[in-house]
Amino acid sequence: MLKPMLGAIVMVLLMGCSSKQDAVLNVYNWSDYIDPAVVTAFEAEYQVKVNYDTFASNEELLAKLEGGAQGYDVIFPSDYMVAIMVEEGMLETLNHDQIPNLSGLDPQFANPPYDPGSKHSVAFTYGTSGIGYNAEEITEEITSWDAFWNPEYAGRILLLDDVREVFGFAFKYLGYSVNDTVPAHLEEAKQLLMKQKEYLLKYESTMNKDLLLTREALISHYWAGDMYQIMDEDSSFAFTIPVEGAVLFTDCMAIPMNAPHKDMAYKFINYILKPEVAGKIVNEVWYAMPIPGALEYVDEEISSDPNIFPPDDILARCEFLTDLGDYNQTLDRAWTELKMK
Repeated sequence: MLKPMLGAIVMVLLMGCSSKQDAVLNVYNWSDYIDPAVVTAFEAEYQVKVNYDTFASNEELLAKLEGGAQGYDVIFPSDYMVAIMVEEGMLETLNHDQIPNLSGLDPQFANPPYDPGSKHSVAFTYGTSGIGYNAEEITEEITSWDAFWNPEYAGRILLLDDVREVFGFAFKYLGYSVNDTVPAHLEEAKQLLMKQKEYLLKYESTMNKDLLLTREALISHYWAGDMYQIMDEDSSFAFTIPVEGAVLFTDCMAIPMNAPHKDMAYKFINYILKPEVAGKIVNEVWYAMPIPGALEYVDEEISSDPNIFPPDDILARCEFLTDLGDYNQTLDRAWTELKMK
């Protein structure tokens, strides 16, 4: 009887090892948006292999999922995209009992307008877009979006390759809401952006860092945290939130309806919400996270910076993007016309 028993024990052990080796989590996130050490630590703690893929815009994320991608377990859509995905039935209704660390979320982010009650998403980071520029070459302080129409910077200007961000800043510059749906205002913004193309290097959302650091680009429409990553590497750069205001965003964690590893997805989201883990992420990506308990783990130069943790007076002139419904098609047509010129 001993040999059969030993054989059975070995088989159980091998099956256990195989189970651990086969544990997988597939993550789809923005580029440069997590501390790699956090992913490694999660893999070690849960004996799981994390496959990490990245996207450059919310529209790319949506297109990937609408195109039939079924392997992702945790995705990171922005606020307005969460609303679109909920409307299309693409997101899991979250079981909050499996995310106990959700109790540490700042209450003002726990019941967001794009996802009341955080039923389908959990706030990950928040911040604004704005203007990053080489302060050694541009000696005057940049304070307004009008810098993007300055002929002195011609051929060295980057705008994000993001329809809502680009039209959002144009609307703000014109004194309108980033969520404006007046056709005449859209045409006004499009014509303004057509004129801006005379000075544009390119629409770009992923290579901005390289283009700025190599001095091919001088000034960029960019997200605050990404710009601060550049500034951490090269102190000659600066960032500002323009006086007209900007897009205020929350990027979120969500589980696709067809996620193959939902239990591990819940563990990952809950892990990210640990204050000490969130603090590490903030120190790496230079974006604020709505977890008050994380602040004790955040470097003071980051936690005290008003461009990263904006005070109320700055937040007051910034706006969340909202889902524009059918008007998105109108906006997309204007975006296509703009880029094809």
